[in-house]
Amino acid sequence: MTQEALLQLFYGYGQIGVCTFAGVALLAIWHHVTRSSDLRQRDPGLLWLSISVLVWGMSGWVEVAQAQTIAGSAANHLRFEGWKSMLSIFNSAFILLALPRFRHLPRLIKPVVQSDSWRILVGVSFTFASILTFLMLAGWIVPVKAEFIYTIDLAFAVFTLFFLGLTFWNSFEKRGLRLLAYLAVFSIAFTLLAQIFKLTDAPFYKMLLNGTFKSILITLFFALALSWVEELAKTTAKEAHTTGFLLFNQRKEGSKWLYEVILYLPPYLKGQRLLLTEKNYALLQTFAESRKESPQEGWLEIQPKSSNGKHYDIKDYNEINRLLGNILQAIPDANDEHKLWLKDRLFEYGKQRHIRLRLGVEEVVG
Repeated sequence: MTQEALLQLFYGYGQIGVCTFAGVALLAIWHHVTRSSDLRQRDPGLLWLSISVLVWGMSGWVEVAQAQTIAGSAANHLRFEGWKSMLSIFNSAFILLALPRFRHLPRLIKPVVQSDSWRILVGVSFTFASILTFLMLAGWIVPVKAEFIYTIDLAFAVFTLFFLGLTFWNSFEKRGLRLLAYLAVFSIAFTLLAQIFKLTDAPFYKMLLNGTFKSILITLFFALALSWVEELAKTTAKEAHTTGFLLFNQRKEGSKWLYEVILYLPPYLKGQRLLLTEKNYALLQTFAESRKESPQEGWLEIQPKSSNGKHYDIKDYNEINRLLGNILQAIPDANDEHKLWLKDRLFEYGKQRHIRLRLGVEEVVG
């Protein structure tokens, strides 16, 4: 067996061991957390990330098979390179499917990632990349070279890394892990470099860079999973001891989006799940985001009857009334007294049509 074959065999078995172990460990964390009936913990995002790591483990078997082919002095390894690229495309697709479930999505990409068309976008991109790779493997698209197959994989990887990098940064930064946020940005840049390096003809350095970036990303996946578990634990503790608590949970059920909040405002609202309309959910989220971005201020302005063309956060008082009415549906036999209580408990009023969420920054999650 040649030195190159031995090196690739070592790399392949190493990738199988590390990625399979890491994928199963992430699955164990996901299973342990999601055993609870708590709505906040029913999150498939970590499941998709776990599967994406297991796909890397499968890619290791292709490396082993290719190394044995090298040992047998076979000339054509194009099919192996194609299968590795195909599995890399699968890995990227699973990561993209996980993104809508991240709790702290950046504002820049949140409307796209959480839209109904996100899965369609991922599915179309994945299908196009897979079919094109397959056609190159079958020889129906010429010239058939490994570099051309890598180009398809690279394009899909760049698309994935853009969204993943922004999400990593925002997730760690929102959880107070600023150093991890910087490390995440570095890891994304390093991963992009490793992907581009696939286009070169340097097997040793390609294996070195690939093994390194996969190890780094797996470490970040674990850091993300553990920070999520820690956030859930802190959230549960806050809910038990705080005077108020608000959690946002937008999720998709079949083809329909559900806009839910968990609101703890004793004595009438004790953490039950509330289904809001999309507009009421967006309005309440605007209040929460304004409060978190400016803890000492966080005021929203209601548009006056005689508007001068200026942009206002809230069009009229009826938007507030509709939101209160939506929330009051969770209180049996709610009446005007309950409405006044909720209006005073949930909101704080300032001068000249200014209003903000009364709950503090530490009492709002998501």
